[in-house]
Amino acid sequence: MRRKSKISVPNGFLAAIVMLIFVSGIATMLVSGHKLSEITQNKNVSEPLNNSSGNTLEGINSRAVSPNAFEEESNLPNGYRLVSVLNEEIYKGSLVLVNYQHESRIDGENLVNIYENISSSIGVKEDNMMINSVVLDNMNVFFDAFKEAKGKTSILISSSYRSKNDQQKIYDDSVKETGKKSTAYYVAVPGFSEHQTGYCFDTAAINKDNEMVELDGEGDFSWLSENCNDYGFILRYPNDKTNITGIGYESWHFRYVGKAHSLFMTKHNLCLEEYITGIQKYTFDNGGLLIDEGSKGKWFVYYVPKLEAFNNTDIPVPADSEKFPYNVSGDNIGGFIVTVDVSKNSSAIPDNATSEWSFDNSDLIIKDFVDYDPYNDTEEDEDEEDTERDSDRNRSGKKSNNDDWENDSFWDDEDDSESSDKSQNDSEFEYVDYYDDYDENYKTDEENDYSDNGEDYEE
Repeated sequence: MRRKSKISVPNGFLAAIVMLIFVSGIATMLVSGHKLSEITQNKNVSEPLNNSSGNTLEGINSRAVSPNAFEEESNLPNGYRLVSVLNEEIYKGSLVLVNYQHESRIDGENLVNIYENISSSIGVKEDNMMINSVVLDNMNVFFDAFKEAKGKTSILISSSYRSKNDQQKIYDDSVKETGKKSTAYYVAVPGFSEHQTGYCFDTAAINKDNEMVELDGEGDFSWLSENCNDYGFILRYPNDKTNITGIGYESWHFRYVGKAHSLFMTKHNLCLEEYITGIQKYTFDNGGLLIDEGSKGKWFVYYVPKLEAFNNTDIPVPADSEKFPYNVSGDNIGGFIVTVDVSKNSSAIPDNATSEWSFDNSDLIIKDFVDYDPYNDTEEDEDEEDTERDSDRNRSGKKSNNDDWENDSFWDDEDDSESSDKSQNDSEFEYVDYYDDYDENYKTDEENDYSDNGEDYEE
């Protein structure tokens, strides 16, 4: 009996120890597994995005975290798989919309030094200027083509990426010099400038007096706006879209969006606001949008709204990225735009894809901005004399709150009268800086008639 008692005690003790080890092991596995899952998830969705487009999410392993439009990958069309993307990625990419309504959530993306990498076809204002690497590559090709077509090398990149602080200084200086209204006409509020994204740049040239002036888009320089879409660029603030963009016509400001989108936007006369808003109806499950530009390329484009209930969104993409190169860009609003190159093979295009564009832009009109006349700029608190002067100008036919202000120009028409036989190239540089000459040239009705030979001041 003594021997039996001696054996039973250690058995119970050992059993308790085994149970404790077992429970501890399970707990350790659970904790370790959770951490591993987190590491794997973060690795899958946040590694640097590297390919020719600069913003593809190719290479991210498929990991369904939500039902999205498809319950499982097996429900996708043949040749497609899912990639999981962090929702915060909607603020990145070449199609982000930054304007008076949508703040830039990034402060530069994949920036490189322009001076160190620029083509000999263009110059740069300062040697510390930065821009997105994809923009720079396409910009070099763009201006090389311009040099070949026109034989000019006098173009400079006058502005590119600007931080929020840089934009703040420009904005404050403009308000001091010209007032809030005229500043709003040309200068974005800090934080709401697309220069902050690194996807745009301003152009300038050296005039006959060896002065740097912004390009007027006339003469030989009209080639830039007419052909920029072949290189992935758009003229961001066109003359006929100012009541949508909220910014006055800028013939010198170019924005990179990618070749598929620049060709389509130009073909259908769309500004970025119209395109980004309109593309949202062309989702993957609705068939998407087919952009067929013949010898220039063919693309399948579709929109994927982000999943509000999750931190990630599952995006369908071609399984064979070598056969069907693609990239994914956020729109800075609420989703992702996928662009698939199907120029060499069309098998990735769904049967229900459409090439028809349908969009009503009436909701994008800025009702309180279309009547603004930059030549009749006044402070917000107008006195009675200012109001009376505006009324007189209305009765006399002069410009005041002209609905067609987007067709106006601040280029100097008076210089043309000096010599009627000036060559086209010479007249390109007859430029008046709006801000520097605002106080002298646009003071009062008595001091400035706003006209030449009794006619309204128009382009």
